[in-house]
Amino acid sequence: MRIKKVDRKAFLNIVEAVLFVDFIKGLSVTLRNLLRRPITINYPLEKLTLPKRYRGAHGHFVWDGTEPDSLKAIGKFMSYEKGKSRCVACYMCQTACPMPTLFRIEAVQMPDGTKKVVRFDMNLYNCLFCGLCVDACPVGCLTMTDLHELAGYSRASGVYRMEDLERHAIDWKKRRGKEPDRIWIDDHQREKLWGKIQWSG
Repeated sequence: MRIKKVDRKAFLNIVEAVLFVDFIKGLSVTLRNLLRRPITINYPLEKLTLPKRYRGAHGHFVWDGTEPDSLKAIGKFMSYEKGKSRCVACYMCQTACPMPTLFRIEAVQMPDGTKKVVRFDMNLYNCLFCGLCVDACPVGCLTMTDLHELAGYSRASGVYRMEDLERHAIDWKKRRGKEPDRIWIDDHQREKLWGKIQWSG
């Protein structure tokens, strides 16, 4: 009588199927995290401090004495007011944007020959929040703030006028202007979500 040899791999597959080994392996992840402190937050009662470089609602920095040298150099060609948008209507943001129709920018020439921006509208329903417009701005006017609660009850609420953009940037600069420009406000905030980084070697 000849004894049939059982293939070891096939035998292990049968044992794994009977003892639910794959199921237990998958469940082990759940069991490992069952007693850990949850990392979720009770939104909207609790809110995380977003990174300073978060790409939220746009804003316009205003003329307040902190202008970059590139803007000071052309300041004599612009008609501007303190506390108002430092936009120079160069249209670079619109040129760099993948959806240029979201911008409505208008400027007029004043009697003394200087230029004044009279309209800067952004339709955020067309926006990809890619940040290309911010990178393209040669005078550091356009920025992206940490405002992320942008839901509204009408389509008109998604169109930001120049006054809205100025208000966003003034508020953001007041709250977060002095923070270091890093992804997370501090290591505690990062570790709260992602855990402690173990550097190799």
